[in-house]
Amino acid sequence: MPENTLPACLNASADAPDWLNEVYVEQMLRCAFKDASIKVRKLDVFYAVPKGNNYASIIFRIGVTYHSQLQYEIARTFIVKGMITEGIAGEKLRQYDVQRKEMDVYQFVIPELKLLMKSIGEPGELYPTALIVDRKREVIVIKDLTPEGYRMVDRTQGMDIVHMKMAIKLMAKMHASSLKMREQQPNIFVPYNTCIVTRETDAFYPMFVHIFNALTDEVGKWGSEWKYYHEKLQQLAPNFVEYSQRVVDNDPASDDLCVFVQGDMWVNNFLYKYDGQGNPIDAVLLDFQYCTYGTPMIDFCYLYYTSARDDIRQNCFDELLQYYYYQLVDYARRLHYRARLPTLYQFLQQTQRKMFYAVYSTFIALPVQMNDNTADADFEALMCNDERARNFKRMVVANEKYQTILRGLLPQFDRKGLLDKLD
Repeated sequence: MPENTLPACLNASADAPDWLNEVYVEQMLRCAFKDASIKVRKLDVFYAVPKGNNYASIIFRIGVTYHSQLQYEIARTFIVKGMITEGIAGEKLRQYDVQRKEMDVYQFVIPELKLLMKSIGEPGELYPTALIVDRKREVIVIKDLTPEGYRMVDRTQGMDIVHMKMAIKLMAKMHASSLKMREQQPNIFVPYNTCIVTRETDAFYPMFVHIFNALTDEVGKWGSEWKYYHEKLQQLAPNFVEYSQRVVDNDPASDDLCVFVQGDMWVNNFLYKYDGQGNPIDAVLLDFQYCTYGTPMIDFCYLYYTSARDDIRQNCFDELLQYYYYQLVDYARRLHYRARLPTLYQFLQQTQRKMFYAVYSTFIALPVQMNDNTADADFEALMCNDERARNFKRMVVANEKYQTILRGLLPQFDRKGLLDKLD
């Protein structure tokens, strides 16, 4: 089920930073491959991600033709990922410390995660390999997996059950590996404490509030049969951000399961590789800008409610949550994790206390991710409150396909008590 569109190939030379030139790339390759004889003959810079598919990063795909004493001329592509540094976006993202965190993850965490899976014979890429972490320019140069056949699923269609289970299995591998890592290095995840929802900064709160209010207004237009839910949303409004924050709060006195959480686990942050019949055979997880240490429900709810096809989203929560639990326990045991793991019953009790992330994921993340009108899709459209930004938020919640999903989920959330005032 590869994405129907080809990878973006629009030339980005005019917008690329001055330092992203042949001299820089030559030095980068020499360092990455430990070969001082490498000479770059040609460099092309393209956009790697279409507008509207990424709000927090600047991502280029560079095509490099080079040779060395050890190799004849070779052409390869690499991904260069940096952070938006200017304007409102730069100001907000600095408060989330996204680039420092992601550079640290690629340099210190991902190699350990890969080694742990390798130690128990688990194949696959798992996560992209960073060739260079350049802290001076705040960029990461990553191996491009596109030539090996890795592709995104079409975000407007969502994941079927096969893709969902592969994604959940990869999630369980990462979470189980993090349990073992923390057992070996108790302070390893202390620096990772700012998920998209956090108490560390209120930089994104205007976006949460504005989208929630636009959604509430839209439900108010649905007719008298939806008046009950419109009133519920109005009553929920003053507490919406607080209830979302409670999901990411960790209680040191509790036995709740905590893991290293990717924090932005949705369809566009997975790449899949396919066999000759079009069946997915491997999955890779991208993007660690919003990683944190906390409940696995941050990742599970976000993935399930933003990225599953709607028939799965409406019907398969319990099945897939139990699938995740058994995968997590299996990998933790194979890694010889010594601490006590919750029983399924205990785990399900814990998840109930964190279920509000389903509401956050559905109300805030999903409409933005489903947006198919990319002309006004940028970070400022999410963060600002001028007329253009207000129109953008109204537009994303007015998406007909999104509203169909919302009509199916509002009654479910209400039955679970997720639209009521919490203790």
